[in-house]
Amino acid sequence: MKTIAELNGVDFLRQCNKIRYEVQDILKETNIMKIRQKQPDYTGADTKEERLKRQEEQAKKNLNEMLDVLLEEKPEETIKLFNLFVVYEKGDKELTGMELTMIGLGIVSDKRVMDFLSSLIRLGQTATGDM
Repeated sequence: MKTIAELNGVDFLRQCNKIRYEVQDILKETNIMKIRQKQPDYTGADTKEERLKRQEEQAKKNLNEMLDVLLEEKPEETIKLFNLFVVYEKGDKELTGMELTMIGLGIVSDKRVMDFLSSLIRLGQTATGDM
């Protein structure tokens, strides 16, 4: 078994393209982007510090809501996506949920990977007009 980070250039790009399509599907199904864009309510008389505090609180709420969707409401789709972060070879045993999740989280926690995948998603949105 290899993670996408261990693939050669051609195989890496092909796997990234599969991930791009899966992410597009998940984003459409879950409204994650709408959740992510939720902004806090401001009073109009907020100080800079109050605005920052409200933004931080809203970001935590948004993250919790996104995780509820991905882990509780759509776990099958999330595992399907995480499965694209690994390529099984003949004789490999299927990873447990914990192993697969840790690999997926490790990969999406890498800023370079997320920047790359985000650019692919933006490119896909531009090309298709979706989302």
